[in-house]
Amino acid sequence: MIIPAVLWNKWIWLLSVPVLIIGVVILLIYLFQDRLIFYPQTITEEEADRVSQMYERAEEVMFTGGEGKELHGWLVHPRKKAEEEKLLIYYGGNAEELSGQISLMSENLADWTILLVNYRGYGMSEGTPDEEMMYEDALAVFDNVNGLMDHDPAKTVLMGRSIGTGIAVKVASERQVDGMVLITPFDSLKEVARYHYPFLPVSWLLRYSFDSASRINDTDAPLLIIAGGEDHIIPEERALRLLEEKEGTSDYEFIENRGHNDIHSSPRFWEAIKNFLIKR
Repeated sequence: MIIPAVLWNKWIWLLSVPVLIIGVVILLIYLFQDRLIFYPQTITEEEADRVSQMYERAEEVMFTGGEGKELHGWLVHPRKKAEEEKLLIYYGGNAEELSGQISLMSENLADWTILLVNYRGYGMSEGTPDEEMMYEDALAVFDNVNGLMDHDPAKTVLMGRSIGTGIAVKVASERQVDGMVLITPFDSLKEVARYHYPFLPVSWLLRYSFDSASRINDTDAPLLIIAGGEDHIIPEERALRLLEEKEGTSDYEFIENRGHNDIHSSPRFWEAIKNFLIKR
C-alpha cells in the first residue's frame, strides 16, 4: 500500500508540532531558569529605617561582596552581653528578605548574636543572584564579620534554609565553624528539579547545582537537619539523602505536619534548634 505524499506531510506536521512545543518549553526554561529559582524580595531605605526603629537590638550592617557589590543586612545583638560572644549566621530561602527573621531570631535565640545579610539582589543588596557569586559573597561576609563585634566569637554556627542550606554547606566546607543547622535541605538542586520535572533533561538543562552532597563531608562541624512531612517543594527524601551522605552522627528532626514554608511554626522547630545550640 502506497501512502500518498499529502498524508505523509500531514503525519510529519502532526508529529513535529509537539516536538517543536517541547523544544520551545525547554529553551524557555533554560533561558529563564533564574526567574524560576530566585525570587528576590527588595526593600527601600525607608523600610530599612523602620526595621531598625522597630528592633533596638538590630544594627544595620554593610559588607563588600564579589565584584565589589555592597551587601546589606542586620546584626542582631544578644539580649545580654556575655564574656564570650556566640555568632549565628543565617542564609535564607530563595524568596526571603531577611529583616523578616529579626523578630523570631531575637526572641528564640536571645543569647546569640545573629547575622542576617541579604543575598545580592535581595533587600538592599546590590547585584543579581547567581550561585557562584552568592558563595563568594557569603565567604566575604564570614571573613569580615568579626570586625563588627566587640570580640571574636567563641562559637560560630551556620543556619541555612532551603536554598540557603547549599550556601551554609559551601561556607562550612571552606571555613572552620562549630555547627550547622540545615532547614528543609536537599542533596543537590538537580535532584530537586528531577522530582518536580521528571520529563525534562535537567542534568544539562540546569545551570545551577547547589550540590551540598559533594561538600557535606568537607566539614567536621556537628549537624542538625530539620525536615517537614508536608514539604512538597523539597521532599524529605532529599534531606535524608544528604543525611545518608554525611559521615558520622548527625541530629535529625522530622516534623510530620509541617510544610516547606510553615515548618518554623511548630514548637518542635525551635526546641530542636535550641537543644542543638546548647551542646555547641
